[in-house]
Amino acid sequence: MIREAERSDKNQLWELYRMLVPNSKKMNVLEEQIDRIRSDPNNFLFVFDDGSAILGTVTLNICIQALHGTRPYGVVENIIVHENHRSKSIGQQLLQYVEEYCRSINCHRIMLLSNSTRERAHQFFEREGYDGLVSKGFKKYL
Repeated sequence: MIREAERSDKNQLWELYRMLVPNSKKMNVLEEQIDRIRSDPNNFLFVFDDGSAILGTVTLNICIQALHGTRPYGVVENIIVHENHRSKSIGQQLLQYVEEYCRSINCHRIMLLSNSTRERAHQFFEREGYDGLVSKGFKKYL
């Protein structure tokens, strides 16, 4: 089942994020931040919960803009599936859930960034219809 994360999911989210960024010294999952995301109508932290454990997660941010009238766009971040449960359609279900929500609010596109070395993830995103050739992503860490 896919649902919004709750503060009690903190430790399992931390474990998933550790799989995504194993060497991060800045990672800090806070219950208060999970609550803050949950109460914000434009930000979502979804989890795939099999009833006994959280096996995947994705963050969705809805962004408004002036270019496409009233149509917002979605930004997907931090999609991760537990390393022992990959290739079981969990990531696909999470992305489909995000896409259905974005369609329901008339988004004109969904964007995501992926670390340039995560080639297996890139193949997955391309299978799901995301085109890695239409844009080039840039980041500046502060």
